[in-house]
Amino acid sequence: MKKIFFIFFILLIASCVLIYNVNNNPARIISRISKKENTRYNRLKYRIYLLGILPVAEAEICEQGIEEYTGKRVYHFSAEAHSLKALGLFFKGSAFLDSYIDPEGLSPVLFKQRITILGRNDINKEVIYDQAEGVMSINGLRRQIFPNTQDPLSAIFNLRRIDFDKIKNLEIGLNTNQKNYILRGKFEGKNVQVNKKAHKVILVAANIQRRDNNPYHKSSISMVLWQEKENAPILIKVFASGILINARLIDAE
Repeated sequence: MKKIFFIFFILLIASCVLIYNVNNNPARIISRISKKENTRYNRLKYRIYLLGILPVAEAEICEQGIEEYTGKRVYHFSAEAHSLKALGLFFKGSAFLDSYIDPEGLSPVLFKQRITILGRNDINKEVIYDQAEGVMSINGLRRQIFPNTQDPLSAIFNLRRIDFDKIKNLEIGLNTNQKNYILRGKFEGKNVQVNKKAHKVILVAANIQRRDNNPYHKSSISMVLWQEKENAPILIKVFASGILINARLIDAE
């Protein structure tokens, strides 16, 4: 009996390692997506994995184009995520995010968030940014922010527009709640071989922490950006509160 359990345990570990490697292989992702002829991708679809192994949700990030907000033209960048139907017996939830970005400074002027979880009250958030005054307003409360503060969506929007060949350091200020955070990271270029063709990607490794250096509010994030597709994120890994979450690109258009 012990021998059977040991063999089962080894097979389980081997299967988990195989699944993790498949889900986190940039070459496999590029091989699948590169069959499409788009020169850039405005709509990105991801599958979300717990621990890089267990699929739990799907998400989509989309550039909606130019719209009007308070009489000014802004970029509208949106995202939504839904838990997989297979998890319906245990958990059902969704999230909707919208960022409205000033086309000149590429900083957000408005960020909206709605989170719905079955059996709980919806969580709604609306953040208004006054980048010139260095303040943001959330639910009627005003908070001081640093210049060029971003929300999570506008940060991705900006990453897609960075020329990594012309910068040395990566720093992005973040705030959608109360405290100011800073993302600091390193990056390097790498060629990924797919069907005898080299595709250039940018490997980003960064930490996110409060600007006041509070040691209890830290997380790490790593990304693989497909440089020739305007830095489209093809793989995102976030480690926060002891949990690893991966997002793998599964479709683009």
